[in-house]
Amino acid sequence: MRWQNLYIAGSGTYFPEGVETAEEAIAAGRYSTAEHAANGIRAVRTAGESEAPPVMAATAGRLAVERSGHAAEDFSLVLHGCMGHQGQDFWTPAHYVQRETVGGHGPAIEIRQGSNGGLAGLELAASQLTARPNATAALITTGDAFQSPYVDRWRTENQQVYGDGGTALVLSNREGFARLRSTSSRSEPELEPVYRGTGGWTPAPDQAAWPVDLRGRTREYLLADPFRYDDVIARTGKSLDLVVRDALADADAALDDVAFVVHPAIGETIVEYSYFGQLGIGRERTAYDWARDFGHLGAGDQFAGIDHLVASGRAARGDLLLAIGVGIGYMWTAAVVEVLDSPGW
Repeated sequence: MRWQNLYIAGSGTYFPEGVETAEEAIAAGRYSTAEHAANGIRAVRTAGESEAPPVMAATAGRLAVERSGHAAEDFSLVLHGCMGHQGQDFWTPAHYVQRETVGGHGPAIEIRQGSNGGLAGLELAASQLTARPNATAALITTGDAFQSPYVDRWRTENQQVYGDGGTALVLSNREGFARLRSTSSRSEPELEPVYRGTGGWTPAPDQAAWPVDLRGRTREYLLADPFRYDDVIARTGKSLDLVVRDALADADAALDDVAFVVHPAIGETIVEYSYFGQLGIGRERTAYDWARDFGHLGAGDQFAGIDHLVASGRAARGDLLLAIGVGIGYMWTAAVVEVLDSPGW
């Protein structure tokens, strides 16, 4: 989708002060040296008791709103992307984020699209601002905390290490430090069982099965058919290629024009195959080496990466950024962003 007159007016990231390194997890017997060598994640931030995911998201959201220059009444939409438990059951965290940031009476909606929640929210916000001529700005946040005993951040999933934090972007049809040139999304529902597994349903969260064993679900699904692994690899590679190709075409750009690619902060083995290898880019054109000190933020890797590149000055005026997300389900989103100015944060 080609977008006109849509801008990123503000961004923000919140990381808790708690830090756990891979070496500390290995020494405690909760991680292995072999997995650390393959995954490459050096450390993660760990949330405290008062740092529930929506609290971190709202903190990042207030920073993004402040940086955007928009007044609270400008916001007609709040979207909150998340992957894990949000601090309470039978509750709507998006409305907490709205109350703690911009208030108002516009819709506040939670997006459960796994690791693609942030970019999926960006595309939905772009659609809403385009369709409603009286709308001015939308706030998109993400927040996740992967805490024991529900989740083992080091072992719940293969080639993933989960870190805690909140992120936010403000999308505006008025002005901003960057322009959203295009987005593209694609689903592949045939891969939905990869994370569900082949087992039955549960009437409620089963504490006896904690920590959640995503690697076990994936293993039982793939081993049930000798051809499934190759099929999964083929489908994921094709979908990544298609969303990147479509987003670049709608942005009137080629991959060689892109200064930085912001991809999921997942295990290095997957990154080298799926992003460095498939796209043919060097790691110097990514934020990955920075992200290795924070791990996979659930729905927020791309927003955090964009915020880092802009705030650090690595991304300069005229640079194109290609953000790529993929969430369990499966769904891919690619977005092309053009940096217009250095905001001086």
